[in-house]
Amino acid sequence: MDIEAVDAADEGLLAAVIDLGDRNRKTLGFLPHAVFRQAAATGTLLAAVEDQQLVGYALYGLPGDRVRLTHLCVDDSYRAQRVSDKLVKAISERHADRLGIMLKCRKNYGLEKMWTRLGFQMRTEVAGRGESREPLVVWWRSHGHPDLFTDIESPALVTAAMDCNIFADLHSSLPRNGAQETKALAANWLVDLLRLVVLPQLVTEIHNGGHAAERKAQIHALMGYQQPELEPIDQDQMLRKLIEAAWDDLGIELPRTPNDRADLSYVIQAHAAGVQLLVTRDEGLIALSPVAEKVCGVRILGPTDSVLAIDELTRAQAYQPGSLLGTALTTTAVTAGQEQQQLVFLNKPGGEKQKAFKKRLRDFAARPGQWIRQQITDQDGRLLATYCHENRDGELHVPLLRVDEQHPLGATLARQLLFLLRQRCRAEGVEVLRLSDPHPQRAVLAAAEEDAFRPAGDASLVALVLDRITDSRALDDHVAALAGRLGLTLPALTTPLPAAAASAVEHAWWPVKITDAELPTFLVPVRPRWSYELFGYPEGLLSRDHNLGLSREHVYYRAPLPRGESAPARILWYASSDDTMGVSAVFACSRLEQCVTDDGERLYRQFKHLGVYRRKDVLEVSGRYAGKAMALRFSDTALFPSTVPLRRLVELGTRYGQKVNVQSVYKISPDLFRALYEEGHQPR
Repeated sequence: MDIEAVDAADEGLLAAVIDLGDRNRKTLGFLPHAVFRQAAATGTLLAAVEDQQLVGYALYGLPGDRVRLTHLCVDDSYRAQRVSDKLVKAISERHADRLGIMLKCRKNYGLEKMWTRLGFQMRTEVAGRGESREPLVVWWRSHGHPDLFTDIESPALVTAAMDCNIFADLHSSLPRNGAQETKALAANWLVDLLRLVVLPQLVTEIHNGGHAAERKAQIHALMGYQQPELEPIDQDQMLRKLIEAAWDDLGIELPRTPNDRADLSYVIQAHAAGVQLLVTRDEGLIALSPVAEKVCGVRILGPTDSVLAIDELTRAQAYQPGSLLGTALTTTAVTAGQEQQQLVFLNKPGGEKQKAFKKRLRDFAARPGQWIRQQITDQDGRLLATYCHENRDGELHVPLLRVDEQHPLGATLARQLLFLLRQRCRAEGVEVLRLSDPHPQRAVLAAAEEDAFRPAGDASLVALVLDRITDSRALDDHVAALAGRLGLTLPALTTPLPAAAASAVEHAWWPVKITDAELPTFLVPVRPRWSYELFGYPEGLLSRDHNLGLSREHVYYRAPLPRGESAPARILWYASSDDTMGVSAVFACSRLEQCVTDDGERLYRQFKHLGVYRRKDVLEVSGRYAGKAMALRFSDTALFPSTVPLRRLVELGTRYGQKVNVQSVYKISPDLFRALYEEGHQPR
């Protein structure tokens, strides 16, 4: 029996895999055929073949630093031959550097013995899909690397609004042509990844339905969905803008049919609810997606495309610093007497009482010498976030960190603020960041889990901020001492740490750098204009939107000419010189999370939530290379206290046997990386 990656060009094998999956829909759930093809194209579809006969397959994804197993399927005739063991082992061997494999399986399937035999352990239970909401068991197979995260999958959710066709596909008792595609949205593996919500337009259309029994059933089904609140907006004005943009941009004259106004109501209401995705099977409505995105920030996709892009959508919705641009956010000190205004951050869903919250706010105000209190407002004076902190006993204590969870940027601000607090720890030489809010919001908890905060014994959450460059053994010893003091249990580091695991550790304990990890480093040249736009370096070169100071994650576009770039990795940024500015120095270090080469237009759509680059900037890059460009998505940037000039860069390169090339992306050795990093952190 052979285990092989299914080649997208092997139509026969791919068709056999799809057929096997379709025959097992009852237990696997429906998966669009396009998902199989995408997995084959990305090398994440494995087939077990015996005597040229397909006997089983595994389809999986690679979100972040782990493997997500979506389908594990074996032909009934081969169940006794341990085919599943071979498939799971092959996944682990191919992706040994990942932290492990996770999956979700219905509890009532009774497969505990099988998953345990395959090396998986139960991690938790979550409610399933459908009216029965049968519990799902979340299983985890570790690859033996240190896992510093409390959750095995990002708690960020894609929120999508449904139109009436999608809702009917999911809940109608009558047969519907094409409804099978929509069933993919109800798949168990999408639990904790996709949340479907209901807009007022859908409620209206259901209540106006003509079939009495069907109307009653669908009204009952509505009770199982959240109906987000809508911000007050001028819907008539928004409708006019959509109609005008459809004509100007697409040459489409609206309304084309009597249903167009109702369709546009979904777009407008999604915008008012802060929902960025509308799912429909209406091709006419999908054709308006560019206009809906331009005017309302709402993307319109079919069910299959929504499933295909789930990881991209998750990241884009949870973290969208590009939306901060031009919003004129202001950070100011919170003064005494503002308790009433701060009540917008009362965590009612978390059981917080108004009286107790106001008392806490007054206690903070009464000790201005102890607590640093700040708030973020938009251009209209609306409060978007508030937080306070103090440096005490070698820790940065944060007893209050709240965001406006109803605002579209609430989740983004939570992630940004955690990084700003990490930066403050680094600046003050503090190695422990402690969140001790007794009523933490869901958005803050989600951001903290993604940022590797761990629960401490006193119900607080703790993160380590280690500003050092060292090897695994020395880092292990240092962390063990810290963990003992904090009452934490942290896994020991393996040596050498594979790339994915090392990148996860360097993210969790930012800005630490591990010298003996198998994590490559690339020197990436960037023109002064973009070094300033992306990082604010060198200072004062151009007028720069101050909101970028919040940004934790960015994307950089370059020529689609590979120089060995791979993710995960580190980037050392080298600001070159041009007609406007002479810089020529290494000035920062980032984590490289993704390299994507594609059509410039598609790259812009995929990464525009990260801001900085406008559409014309991306197309300018891709236009020089037959429409193609490479996008480098990076995060957790740390600026060097001291830059390393070109002359010194060349000297150090020579010392470590490398003739450094600053004209393009250049891979540097671990020894040269350490030398450059230490040079950049010499006292000024």
